[in-house]
Amino acid sequence: MLLFVVGVVVTAAAACADVSDAGSVPNWEPTWNMSLSTVLMPCNMSGYMNPQSIEKWGLVDFDWSNAKALWANSKPMDCQERLIKQVEMASQYNSASKHFVYRNLVKALPWYSEVREKIEDPQYAGWFLKFKDGVNGSYHVPPCTLGKCSEFYHDQDQTPEHPHGDGSCVDACDCGSIPCGEYLWDHRNESLREFLINEFVLGNDTGVGNPLVSGVYLDDGWTDSPQPRESWWPKEGFCSHDPIGGPTEEYPNCTIDMGLTQSDTTAIKAAWQETISQLQDKLLAVGAFSWQQFTSEGRPDEASCQKFFEVECGTSPHLNTTAWQLSMTDGKNPDDVDKDLATFLLARGDHAWIGYGWIGCVSSPNDSLYYRPPQLDVDYGTPLGQCKETQSGVFTRNFTRSTISFNCNTYTPSIVMK
Repeated sequence: MLLFVVGVVVTAAAACADVSDAGSVPNWEPTWNMSLSTVLMPCNMSGYMNPQSIEKWGLVDFDWSNAKALWANSKPMDCQERLIKQVEMASQYNSASKHFVYRNLVKALPWYSEVREKIEDPQYAGWFLKFKDGVNGSYHVPPCTLGKCSEFYHDQDQTPEHPHGDGSCVDACDCGSIPCGEYLWDHRNESLREFLINEFVLGNDTGVGNPLVSGVYLDDGWTDSPQPRESWWPKEGFCSHDPIGGPTEEYPNCTIDMGLTQSDTTAIKAAWQETISQLQDKLLAVGAFSWQQFTSEGRPDEASCQKFFEVECGTSPHLNTTAWQLSMTDGKNPDDVDKDLATFLLARGDHAWIGYGWIGCVSSPNDSLYYRPPQLDVDYGTPLGQCKETQSGVFTRNFTRSTISFNCNTYTPSIVMK
């Protein structure tokens, strides 16, 4: 993941062509427990997150970079197993929390054991996109690293390397018999789709088939036209900005190196979208969820306050019928927390979480980046009805243990305990 944004819940590739199903709700028991109505996406590069430091959060999604210093130096790399180990550690301290793990259905990442095994096995060669002229062609990225070569296209963006990369190997990095790098799935292969859905995501050991795993974060996407540049992109851009589109967060010119045509990127994008669509249906059917199925909307600014609450407290509210995430503007600023929390309590429904989306990794297990304000552990009770405009520009909702208001005229919240 690359993007560091506070104030809205975002994906790592904020502008990627993610297939979302926002508006769905998970088949989970609704909760108005404030402590469990919280969300966090933590990541400790140096090792595992201290489970006691995150035990109060109700929904926790672990990024692939978590424990990178450990899995990048394993022989071979074992990111997939380290993720489930972190979930197991966290579950021991709060079994009521929902835990998500990272999956990428665009990039085939060989630090995941299941992925590496398939890349190495010739019978699955049709699952991966290739360099157009094999290992001996001339490309923008090397097909060989440290004597290991692969005909399958791969770059080194967000890739552990020796001595330094996106994850540092103390000696030669070990991705088995293949070079470490970001390979690419070819979704035009139906058997690949079956594997990705039923084994890689729904699998019993490290996927949502494991009773400790409630969902997945599905990263990256495909485009078939140039994706507009984002402010956070590197100056050289990404492959999705190529004239015919391409995968997000992959080195530029990858479509040239693979010899893809416009019809190829269009077909791959459509096939990838079909994979995601089928997967999201399956997730709902088995009682799981994906991060991309949440509705992500932050607190309205002062200019849009009135309109926001007129909708959410009106006859056709939106957020209280979805699985909503609101990311805090600044968890260490009490005024911001009160405004975010009042917005959340006024507009939320049965499935809603407030906290942090992706705000970056830390380098120690107890870093204060993921500060949890005490307001998130107060019992505000259950709602006695929907929020209403009780005075011009003032919106109020009564709970069994509190009364919550937001005055859009002065842009001030009110949280009064009974």
